[in-house]
Amino acid sequence: MLQTQRSTLSLGLAAGCAAALALPHAVPAQPSRSPQAPVEDLAALRAQGPAALEAMLARWDRTPPGPERDRLAIAIDTVAGQRYATVSRLYWYTDLTAAQSAARALDRPILALRMLGRLDEDLSCANSRFFRTTLYANAEVSKLLREHFVLYWSSERPVPRVTIDFGDGRRIERTTTGNSAHYVLDADGRVIDVLPGLYAPAVFHAELTKSARLLYRVRALRGAQRARAIADHHRRELEAAGARLSSVAGTQFMRGRARLLGREELDASAVQRAQRATMSKMLVEVPDLGKIGIDAGSISPGDVTSWAVIGQKVWGVYASPSAAAAPPQLAAPPSRRAAAAPVVPVLLDAQSRALVAQVHNAGPVKAAPAELDAMLARLEQSILADTAINELRLRPQIRGVLAGPEPLGFEQLNAWIYASVFQTPRSDAWLGLLPRTDFTGLPGDGVVMP
Repeated sequence: MLQTQRSTLSLGLAAGCAAALALPHAVPAQPSRSPQAPVEDLAALRAQGPAALEAMLARWDRTPPGPERDRLAIAIDTVAGQRYATVSRLYWYTDLTAAQSAARALDRPILALRMLGRLDEDLSCANSRFFRTTLYANAEVSKLLREHFVLYWSSERPVPRVTIDFGDGRRIERTTTGNSAHYVLDADGRVIDVLPGLYAPAVFHAELTKSARLLYRVRALRGAQRARAIADHHRRELEAAGARLSSVAGTQFMRGRARLLGREELDASAVQRAQRATMSKMLVEVPDLGKIGIDAGSISPGDVTSWAVIGQKVWGVYASPSAAAAPPQLAAPPSRRAAAAPVVPVLLDAQSRALVAQVHNAGPVKAAPAELDAMLARLEQSILADTAINELRLRPQIRGVLAGPEPLGFEQLNAWIYASVFQTPRSDAWLGLLPRTDFTGLPGDGVVMP
């Protein structure tokens, strides 16, 4: 039986770079991905499974910083099947049959990641990049996955890439689209639950724990009885999601904050005071006030601020007092206004924050400490907005299928999710990037075929 401590969203974590560097596992450097050095037969080590990875990680822990350690980090990623494996310490199967055998031997559920691209490459889809840096690197999530799940990833299709060439040797290489989902499977590969897209670490931890417990409750059941128990669970969760959305109706808040809001900024009386203050026309900055309507689910997915506020209200997440700006009714003219307090991250643990900062500054263009703080604040706001959208809009669609009378197999359900929930069906070879509805002035819209 799964035994994990209930995970809660940490509030008001210690600020500053020093806290971010106090890590149980050091963050790896960003070495060249050239194939030189490690002499080990990496394919053979990978075939040995998690035990080989543990031995390599122990060697990496003993190795002082330098080129040898950097080369070993590359080898560890290859054996683990994941980038930044020196931080996550996770072993991923890429063969479902092998994952099922391990799940039977260990009596564990399988966490199956379906994504665009590859988990062991930098240029995988955006969600999988966030998984590596904000979920799998999180100390509690990593521990849960290592100790209670067998991990398996597979690629839905190659991820679309775009290169912007500035013509003077400078280039920007990125990916353009793609979504991912985590499937909880039993050892026979049958779907128990699905978590679509990106989640805040503590919500991800709590939902996976719940999914694993569901599996343990139904594993002794057979046939229709088992299917009915799983369907009943998802029907209850569907009702709970609707209730959570309804609970945020009428919430007033102040827009324009590129971070999570403090408790006072989500307090109705504070918003009303700000509203009264704007009527006096004495404020230099007029707060942009927002209100969550009765049908919170109708808010556009692009409205990050509103969805982040919904996430804050549903899961009780508030920025620490030092992260919040001065109360709006006390705003002063610029010449007398005190310097803004530093933004304190509240979702990501020290290990994830350090990895995010390392990856963000890995290239030739470096961010200053204040810029890193602002980036982390925006990232956390975006993560919580994604969590709310995925948990309260997308996942209920999937639960509706899981609560149906006919359970779908893994591949069948996955095909439906990519087509109907993610709106990127396999039948569209261009992933919606070639609509052919507007004239671009390029011959054939610039399409090049192999």
